[in-house]
Parts: sequence; C-alpha cells; structure tokens
Amino acid sequence: MPRHVLAVLGQPRAAAAVLGAAGDLALLLGAAVEALVVRCPPEATILPTEEILTEAERAALEVGERQRIASLRGLFDAWAARAGGPAAAWAETAGDAGGIVAERGRRSDLLVLERPARRNRPPGREALHAALFATSRPVLLVPADSLDTLGRRVAIAWKDDRRAVKAVLAAMPVLERAERVFVLAGVREGAPPPALPPVLAEHGVSAEIHPLALGPRGTFGAALLAAARGLGADLLVMGAYAHSPLSELILGGVTRHVLAETGIPVLMRH
Repeated sequence: MPRHVLAVLGQPRAAAAVLGAAGDLALLLGAAVEALVVRCPPEATILPTEEILTEAERAALEVGERQRIASLRGLFDAWAARAGGPAAAWAETAGDAGGIVAERGRRSDLLVLERPARRNRPPGREALHAALFATSRPVLLVPADSLDTLGRRVAIAWKDDRRAVKAVLAAMPVLERAERVFVLAGVREGAPPPALPPVLAEHGVSAEIHPLALGPRGTFGAALLAAARGLGADLLVMGAYAHSPLSELILGGVTRHVLAETGIPVLMRH
C-alpha cells in the first residue's frame, strides 16, 4: 500500500514551509502528499467567550476565508508543479477541523502542520490537538520560517518513557540517514551520566549524548531549545506532553514551551 503524508494547511504565511517539509519526508518515505484545507464557518474562528457575530463581521470573515483558501491553492499549485517532487493531491472540505484532521490523519502515515501561534485559537487549536491525540500518528510541526534542510542534524529530547521511544521510532527513517544525531537528556544533580537510548543502538543509529541539567519547572524547555540551536539541529524529535493536555495548559511544561518557542521543525508522537 502506498504511504501517505497529510499536510494540513492553515495560514498562507506557513504553507510553503509545511509543503516543503511534507515533500521532503514524502520523498524519503516513498509516499504521496495530500494537502488538506478545511473551510471554516465564521463561528468556528471565534472563542466562546467572544461577542456574537454581527452580519457585517460574518461577511468580512467569509471574504477572508475565501481569500485564505485561494492563496493556499495558488501556493500548492506552484509547489506541486516543481520538478522532482512527490505525487501530490489537493483536498478541500468544510466542517469541524478537529474531526476532519482526526479522521484523515488516522488514514495517513504522518501529519505535517504549521507550528501553532502563541495564542492558538480555533480552529488551529482543534486541528493540532486532533493531530497529536486522536490519530496515533507522528506529527511534524513546522515554523513558518523553517530551515533550508530537514533531518541532516537531528536532536532528540530524550526521556526514558514510551512517548519518547515512539517518537524516535517514528523518526527512524530520518535518523538512519542523518549526518549527526544528538541525544539531549535531562540529568538531576548528583545523578549518574545518562546512557544512549537502547532503541538507537538496536537500529544501528550512532548518536552523541549531551546531558542537560534539570532545573526548576519551566526552565528545561528553554535549555532544550538552546542546546538544539547550539548544535545546529534542523529537527527536534520528542514525545508529546508529559501529562494530559489540560494539565499542560494549566501548569506549563516542556512541550508547551517548545511549541511556542521553537525555530526548527519538531517531530512529536503521543
């Protein structure tokens, strides 16, 4: 069965980065790309606590939505016409973004989305949570200004739990071809130095271990991103959320910090 990468297109400013990353991974996996755009009714773009839409506001939102989709279609057509890329198809549908991403994502091998904005509003919030928690698939989150390369120098945020192992296994086709792999492992003061994850040795992947001191809550995410930047990583691999999504939103956390601040693509698996 042919493999399938689902590229969920949200805002035009990030579409080129999402399509580029999806194309790179599709070529690596021998997969086709489906570019998914969800048409959103005006009600889906506001928070429940915001005012009721007036007719004028509704009309303006509908015009903006048509312009967004037209821009995305133009960007997709230009990208798909380039020589040497993977097979690609456009899919446009209307409805609940979370439900659509969950349903189509479960039929895909990997999802690629834009990195969420600092204030992640609907429907982008629903699409992100559906991708991470309702598909059981790896998810690549791509900043709008991502790097020219993807997967040459890979950093792994390592914690010895099932989420990190699943993320590493999902990234294995990239890790096996990477020029260098860095394992960034948190270590508490006085603890023995960490060892390389057995899952890498089992798949013949050479890596360098880089211990990172575990400090107060809220600081490890910043240290993790700083280390990845310092090593010149063009991809970060990590498990998604240490607790429930609600707990992360209330308490903060490494995953939330990385999503808000990363300047490089992040491959996650819950």
